[in-house]
Amino acid sequence: MPRILVTEPIHDDAVALLREAGCEITSDAPLDEVDAVIVRTDPIPAGALAPGRLKVISKHGVGVDNIPLEAARAAGIAVTNTPGANAGSVAEHALMLMLALAKALPAMQRAARAGGLPDPAAQVIELAGRRLLVAGYGQSGKRLASLAAALGMRVTVWSRSLKGATTPEGYTVAPDFRAALPQSDVVSLHLPLVPETRGMLGAAELALLPRGALVINTGRGGLIDEAALLAADHLGGFGLDVVAGEPIRPDNPLLRAPNGIVTPHSAAMTGEAFRNMGMMAARNVLDALAGRADPTCLVVPPPG
Repeated sequence: MPRILVTEPIHDDAVALLREAGCEITSDAPLDEVDAVIVRTDPIPAGALAPGRLKVISKHGVGVDNIPLEAARAAGIAVTNTPGANAGSVAEHALMLMLALAKALPAMQRAARAGGLPDPAAQVIELAGRRLLVAGYGQSGKRLASLAAALGMRVTVWSRSLKGATTPEGYTVAPDFRAALPQSDVVSLHLPLVPETRGMLGAAELALLPRGALVINTGRGGLIDEAALLAADHLGGFGLDVVAGEPIRPDNPLLRAPNGIVTPHSAAMTGEAFRNMGMMAARNVLDALAGRADPTCLVVPPPG
């Protein structure tokens, strides 16, 4: 009977799928005493991985920065993720943050509590006609691009893997991220955290954005220099679902920024996305243990 460690709660249907397949589920066992691990945000220590019983680490989500990939590779442990399972929810969340900032929601909420009259100093804009730079063109980036285009925004996309002048959907491809920033009224980040993307939006990059620009991040917190973001007083605002240190501490100055909206890494926590990620993570475990891992879900392939 395969023994599966589930480090954090997953959807009941995903647990049922594993049990129906004859698996034993545990939430508290050493890594060397299980056949597979399903992990959400808890970090997997590199020193805990060694050749042995553990055959697959299944990420409940897309970003795998909490999994030591090279240690897994060296130990012969496959790593999978769930691409696309939460893309719709994340894209909708990014759009929600963008709309809330465009309509000066933080300032208008304060005005409502203070007496009910609109804040005359609040900068309220229409998104139609504004220039959106989508950085990262995976599933959530593609979804956001289509949602923004439906609002009448002018969409440009940038990705380390994109080639050519336009995407198949017809969006302009920016050949260089930094060069595209001065022409961007809104920039939305949809990227994994890897050495090449860490701190990609720092003080120098933020300074390139035009006055009143909005910054949205539903990727990973480490993509942005948060101190530089707070100091960039020419921006119209920022919307973050992710921060560098999670869970976010109550004394984090990002929470006190008058033009900022911060949510607790909740973009993917719709009921639909939560079930999709759980079911996909569970299937990845069963497929990997059976030797038929889906190549589209493999981050680190099994040995051989």
